[in-house]
Amino acid sequence: MFEKTKTNVAQLFVLLLEKYILFSQNKELSSVMTFPYSFQIFLSLLWGGNHVSIKASLEYGSPLQVGWMRFVLGGMVTFVYMLLRRESFLVAKSEVRPLLIIGALFTVQIMFMNVGQHLTTAGHATALNSTYPIWAAVIAHFLVPTDTLTRWKVLAIVLSYIGILTIVFGDAGVVVPGVSIEGDLMSLLSAVLLGLRLVLMSNFAQNMSEAKIMFGQLVIGILLFWVGSFIFESPQYTIELRFWLALAYQGFVIAGFGFLANAWLVKKYLPSTVTFYSFIQPPAGVLLAWLVLSEDPGRGLLGGLVFVVAGAITFGSESFIKARRRETLG
Repeated sequence: MFEKTKTNVAQLFVLLLEKYILFSQNKELSSVMTFPYSFQIFLSLLWGGNHVSIKASLEYGSPLQVGWMRFVLGGMVTFVYMLLRRESFLVAKSEVRPLLIIGALFTVQIMFMNVGQHLTTAGHATALNSTYPIWAAVIAHFLVPTDTLTRWKVLAIVLSYIGILTIVFGDAGVVVPGVSIEGDLMSLLSAVLLGLRLVLMSNFAQNMSEAKIMFGQLVIGILLFWVGSFIFESPQYTIELRFWLALAYQGFVIAGFGFLANAWLVKKYLPSTVTFYSFIQPPAGVLLAWLVLSEDPGRGLLGGLVFVVAGAITFGSESFIKARRRETLG
């Protein structure tokens, strides 16, 4: 019965994809879906599979080991990108401190994400980590004078907070395989640190190439994760195809292409335009975890997911509507 249901869901995805292709071929209809929006939807779907790939790779490797191997692959993509753009790899004296801060924060955040993912399900980790825009808004309110909280943002925070509590404690007394409070809290802390890192990066990127920042944080991450894995873990290396496919996805696709694509979109288009569709990530991740890993979502995750997605939509709606009005008037 379970396998039949998964097959039906997969067939539904194929049908929706066919409908989208037909839709995009209709010039009159597709005019309402411009490039940045459709590309961001595509990226959000890719990011939805990130925690599924991490969970799959952790079946064969340890958290810190998977981290540094992922960064090596992502660093290769960023390295080639910088070569093609003829960007300098030299670090000016004024850039050392920002790169060290971002690199250290990046390493700690990914450590919590990987260890948290190891201790909980991919569905829980995806939903909790996807709350990072909310934490970024709260942190920016105190660190960035021009980026204050509005009524819409406060409402989004309330909805997301209800969702977080529902996800973490909604299955209390119910045994859901693979779920732990420790893993959920680490995933949540990862989201908070990611929000802080994005706020700091938005400041540092004003005087530095976004590719150089990403390359710098990946290099620092490789060194710290490799040392940490050598000291605290007993890593095992495998030739299992499932492990290398999962690692390639989170390395080449996410840490490489995903990071660069997001940075390019935010630089070329309004942030509110390209972040609105981030609400797609949680349900996409939960669905993929169910299809690929056969994870039982549990009532707490499904209930909390509704509030998290509602919070994400509320958070992005105000800026998105304003941006669309400016585009229309322009």
